[in-house]
Amino acid sequence: MSMTTAFSLDPRTKLFLVACLSSCAVITTHWAFLSGLWVVSILLLLVFGISPWDMMKKIRLLLYMVIFIAMMQSIFISAGQALITIGNISLMTTGGLLMAMEFVFRMLIIVCSAGILSTSNSREIIQGLIQLKLPYELAFMASLGIRFIPVFAEELRNTMTAVQLRGIDIRVLPWRQKIEVMTGLFQPVVAGAIIKSRSLAMSIEMRGFRAYPTRSSYLLLKYERKDYVVMICSGLLTAILMFGYFFWFQA
Repeated sequence: MSMTTAFSLDPRTKLFLVACLSSCAVITTHWAFLSGLWVVSILLLLVFGISPWDMMKKIRLLLYMVIFIAMMQSIFISAGQALITIGNISLMTTGGLLMAMEFVFRMLIIVCSAGILSTSNSREIIQGLIQLKLPYELAFMASLGIRFIPVFAEELRNTMTAVQLRGIDIRVLPWRQKIEVMTGLFQPVVAGAIIKSRSLAMSIEMRGFRAYPTRSSYLLLKYERKDYVVMICSGLLTAILMFGYFFWFQA
């Protein structure tokens, strides 16, 4: 499937493709299988004409936060063989590292899924969800949720810039101080996102959102043959992958 064909797919087809990919990422719990799914998601990004490297660079600060959370998760999981210990306390174990890898791969797959949906504008995504019989309010909320991924990345980037302007270079700090600084960044990032969400909610209310019980739409989406082919192939591949996962990894 060429890049032009992928771009012209119905938004509902992209939603189905992303649902299959994300469902596999959520259901599976083995790092090897998740790494394979991540490779598949990278290939899908290339098919849709999105550079994975450029995308990762745009959200690299968000990825640092994901990796930091994964490392914290690995410290508090005592399964497997101990790698770093202090007295009788195991700070890092093989089981914890595997759990951290699973978390990172799962988040990367979800980010790639958001990249696939970004090839359609928000109006098309909302209309696709509405034609899937989802209430308009929920469709609008889902679209805003997707749009808030770059907002979080921007807030984290602005916070990092503010820290650097205060003369703090995180790259040269010891690991202990680096962890303390990264932990302190969570509050301003979340607060900034909440402030933007309040402004967005006020602007929506001022434009008469939900003023009437029903809404009409000029845009109507129609499936084409290629959409059916992609959805059928995606459903079959998902079923095969799930069967292989439960047969090989859960047997």
